Parts: sequence; structure tokens; C-alpha cells
Amino acid sequence: MGLQDSDIILVERSNTLYRETYGNRANIDSSDLLLVERGGTLYKCTYADFSSATGTDLILVEANSTTGGRVVGKMYQETQSEWAFPTANVDIHSANYAINPITTLYGQTGNNSNPYSVAEVRMEVSSSAAYAAGDLYIGIRNTAPTAYYGDLPIAAIQILESDGTTVRETSYHDCTWNFALGNTQAGYLDWATTTAAIQDEDEDPSDASYTSIGTNATARRFSDSETGGTGSSSVGAARGIPSSTYTGNPASTSILPVGSANVAQSSSSSDGYIFVECSTPSATNDITWLGLATTGNIYNGDRIRICYFGGANGTSSSTGLQTNNTLYLRFEEG
Repeated sequence: MGLQDSDIILVERSNTLYRETYGNRANIDSSDLLLVERGGTLYKCTYADFSSATGTDLILVEANSTTGGRVVGKMYQETQSEWAFPTANVDIHSANYAINPITTLYGQTGNNSNPYSVAEVRMEVSSSAAYAAGDLYIGIRNTAPTAYYGDLPIAAIQILESDGTTVRETSYHDCTWNFALGNTQAGYLDWATTTAAIQDEDEDPSDASYTSIGTNATARRFSDSETGGTGSSSVGAARGIPSSTYTGNPASTSILPVGSANVAQSSSSSDGYIFVECSTPSATNDITWLGLATTGNIYNGDRIRICYFGGANGTSSSTGLQTNNTLYLRFEEG
């Protein structure tokens, strides 16, 4: 089933038991003890040792939400291999970085209600300082061999501090955006889009020209699904994610949970998303960039989470979007 951020884990520290959520696992010390099952035998394992334990070792968690089909209060066993351990910061300032792999699903009906997925990257924005201000870019490359299957809706973006639970707030932006909120700062007003045909995935996105996000479904630009409609079959989400939950306000928003097909679509018909239309003249390998100008200070170790729709990406992997080299990230120090 996969670990959920709301899952509760029993942890022992200095002979005292306490409960910690998986989403706040950064609070678990390396010497804290976890109860682990291997081959039917229970043993205590330090958190430091758990990172190198056998992938099939089991840990018991208690569900604290219904996300991912959980039943609140029910106990589940999860394998060590499902645990996402801290990774090194990824250099996104020297070159375009491909977020691989993404989740894709094929052979679905058009504009369906499958869940969204959330990708995360722990960013290095500078090699010479602890933080940097500049411009941030997110690229969608049409990797579908049949070009009109190349749409990839984006519902929301968040930049979090290194703890993974606090929204990064800069002097220019509250770094949580839900595109269901439309042409507002909490929606897509802060972002701009390219409109030209760009084929080189290594091209510096800061060299391109940018304009405001459109309200018509036009090729090679990000558009608002609620105004323009998707215009394509077998690749569209019916709706975005709930604007009442992911509010675009750091004080009230829920944090996007990292995972595959784990964020349900909104029940409100007014909650849309942004996407790049690929039905009209577009081409395989076209890349379209979103640009966020003047970020304010972003720190090394900050996490960017991108909520994208991998729930209908063509009829098959031979015609639809590919799992690799489809979603890109770049930061330009200013």
C-alpha cells in the first residue's frame, strides 16, 4: 500500500515510548529504537541501522487518515523498502534536472478521476552559499511517441523547508500554489509559460521568452483547464485537487504528500489545473517551461513538491508519455 505521511510509528527514546508520524520522521533521532519484524521474529533496531536493514523487514504503523485507502486506527505492516530515507540534495542550478521516474498509467478513459501523484526533489540551489535567490523553472517534455498523448496536467506546487512540513515563505512568494485557484497569486499568477517550440531538453530555460498562462487550450503553452478545457482524449484529468484543502495559504494549507496516485481529485467542478495542450500542432520531444521569476531566498535542502497527473498518459507505453525525461527542474541564481 505504501507509507503515508499521516501514518503513526511507535518510537522508543531513552526507555520512553512516543508516537511519531511518518511525515515527521525527520524528528526521529539516529539512536531512537524502532520495532522491526524479520522472518517472523521481532527485534529492536536503531533508526540509524534501519536505513541499511533488509528491504523485506516489516515495521508496524497505525493509520491516522484515509489517504491511500487506509482505515483510521487500523494497524498495517510496511516493508523497509517503502521507507523514504533522506537523500543528498540535488544540484538543480548547474543544468536541467530530470525527475525520474514519474508515475504513468495507460489505457484510461479521457478526463478521468484517477488520483494525482506527487514528486519531490531536495534542492541544491547554490554550491557557494547556503541559499540563493533567483528564478525557478519546471519543464514538461512531450515524450509520447504519438505526440497528442503528451499532456501532463499539473495541479499544485509547494516549496518546503528541509523538515518537509513547513512552507518556505520568501520576501516575494508564499511558496504554495494550487492552480485550482486560477489567476491569483495562490494560483498561477506568479508563474509564466513559454510558447515557442523548444526541442533541446538541455537548453537553459532562462534563454526562452515567457508570457502569462493562457485561458485557451493552445499548443506549447501552459493553459488553464477550467477555461480552455483539455481538448484531448485519454490524457486528461477531470479536475484538479481540492482548493479547500490545498489552499495556497502557508498558514492553512495541507502539505502535499509524496507518492504515486495518492492525492484524490477535487469534488468541486470549479477546481482545475494547468496543462500543455498537445492535440494541435505539437511534436514529440517539445518541452514547455513554467517560470517563477524572483524567488527570494531558497535554501539548499529545501524540498519542491510537484503534484502531477499520471493517471492517463496514452493508450500504452509505446504511444504515450514515458516515465523518464518527461518532468524537469532548473534554478537560476539571480
